[in-house]
Amino acid sequence: MPSKIGICRLSNPVYPESIENVCQALKKEGHLVKITPYLSEDVDGKTRAMHLNQWFQEDFDFIFDVSGGDLANECLPYVDLLAYQKSPCIFCGYSDLTCVLNALGLKKKTLLFQVRHHEPIQEVLNLVNKDFSIVYTNQAYIGGNIRCFLKLAGTEYFPNLEGRSLFLESYSGNRYRIRSYLAQLEMMHVFSSVDSLLLGQFTELDQNQDREWLIDWGRQFNIPVSHTSLIGHAPTSKALWIGQDSVTL
Repeated sequence: MPSKIGICRLSNPVYPESIENVCQALKKEGHLVKITPYLSEDVDGKTRAMHLNQWFQEDFDFIFDVSGGDLANECLPYVDLLAYQKSPCIFCGYSDLTCVLNALGLKKKTLLFQVRHHEPIQEVLNLVNKDFSIVYTNQAYIGGNIRCFLKLAGTEYFPNLEGRSLFLESYSGNRYRIRSYLAQLEMMHVFSSVDSLLLGQFTELDQNQDREWLIDWGRQFNIPVSHTSLIGHAPTSKALWIGQDSVTL
């Protein structure tokens, strides 16, 4: 059965040609695809968020944010979390959208997943057809991109940590930068509050052959710390549920 798909942009502007392939593939399968008018236009965060809120009032099956970069947290004060909770849609994004995924996830699960560069594209089509085999596990996590998760520190959108499993990944960041992010989370008592920690792709760190350092770092905590190469910024990355695990979709 055809799905109604929204393509939105809450972070940095996106070149329209970068989403042509995935949009064409979705339309070829008979799905209805609507693209935000603000895909490449540099408008303020309130404008971007209000447009998303309008979509929450419609009957979308999925809303895919195809952006990344720096600007997603501009939208947070204006995103209607309750409207998302009542919406039939699943909101999907990755990287800088980590802050939005966790904020919306306070009310209903979201999906850490990017469609703009995902390979193979058949996995995107399977997801839109409600085949969730691309999802790493049925369990829902908090977290995502470590830099962008930290944008929630000190805000009302930072999730409750108690009894939760935390996932972290990063595209950029050598050992020193990642150490600074981890130190900040440790000072926030994050690692003493969560039940477990899953560490995904740390692309620059791994390219510098520093994964062993990250493994050694994780041994200091009295919680299970595991690693996966399947979730992060790679085009073949798996998806991950973010938010309230108890919410039924």
